[in-house]
Amino acid sequence: SSLSTPLPRYCTPACAASLQRTHAPAMAPRTRLVPACLAASAVVGAVHLLGRGSQEEVFVTPNLRGEAAAALAAAVVAGSLGAPGPASAAATKFSVFGFGDGASDVYASIDADQKNPYSQFSNPKDRLYKEDAAEYIQKKKVALDESFKRLEKAPYFIKTKQSENLKSLLTLQLEMMRQNMEYVTAKGAPGYRNNDESTPAFQKANAFFQDISDLNVYGKSKKWPEASDSYSKAMTKLAEWKTLVAY
Repeated sequence: SSLSTPLPRYCTPACAASLQRTHAPAMAPRTRLVPACLAASAVVGAVHLLGRGSQEEVFVTPNLRGEAAAALAAAVVAGSLGAPGPASAAATKFSVFGFGDGASDVYASIDADQKNPYSQFSNPKDRLYKEDAAEYIQKKKVALDESFKRLEKAPYFIKTKQSENLKSLLTLQLEMMRQNMEYVTAKGAPGYRNNDESTPAFQKANAFFQDISDLNVYGKSKKWPEASDSYSKAMTKLAEWKTLVAY
């Protein structure tokens, strides 16, 4: 009768006694005692830790904290003494379209005797790069020798009527060969040389490339006699150009 749930229909007296012992109310006080013990242990542990914290220094001893504070104060004082005042600090100055004392302009770093106002390189008499130096001319000649050697395959492609191979040969070599020949002709790279194309050497180089261009056009059109004639003219002008530039 002490059970809150009804007994099974076929429960024996021994089974009823066992169920009464399992659901006995005496277990309730014992269950409530466990959280109380845990709470008391937590309070004791907290008090113990607080007691240790008052006796021991965890991070830094008081004398080290004092030394750090003193060093920080000295650094602040030294920095304030060394920094210039507002009146003595250099003000930012900019020019307008090149007019005025633009001390902060990017153009202020350009040499005074630099003829180009947009170039930050040194003037020609003091700069290390010399466009007409022998080593640069020699490098261009080595590249030209390779181009001229490949150009010698053109007669074979014309004879065997290989239009695509001839076009590939001229396309791959034409641009670099022009740049190198102009470098040797004018003794320098663009921007560092005299680009006067009225000189005999420059005119001969342009005529040579005109013949090479005609050769490429005749090869695409498969006009082989005209292509052969253009190649012969180009080789004649190339020999004349080598004489003019002392190649």
